[in-house]
Amino acid sequence: MPSVEVESDLDLLAELVEVDEFPCCDANHPRGVSFHDPSAPAEFLIVSPCCGDRGLLCRARSQYLRNVAATIHCMRCDQRWPPERYRFIPLPGFLPL
Repeated sequence: MPSVEVESDLDLLAELVEVDEFPCCDANHPRGVSFHDPSAPAEFLIVSPCCGDRGLLCRARSQYLRNVAATIHCMRCDQRWPPERYRFIPLPGFLPL
């Protein structure tokens, strides 16, 4: 399994969040699908357990994936994992799930 340096990513995100608001990377989902709100800002960095694939998600989408979804697939290798194997890391200034 590759090494995942999430903490260095969080340092960079902390600097960027001060400059701009990020959209949810699942913004292509229409309103209401999986409780997603396309206009909501990204609040979480989600990290896959296998490849360390990362995505920025809004709170509603993160809550759905963590609490309702049976599996989440890694966008890099397409393996499916239970949500509890993923890390949902709040971006600076946002509360945890």
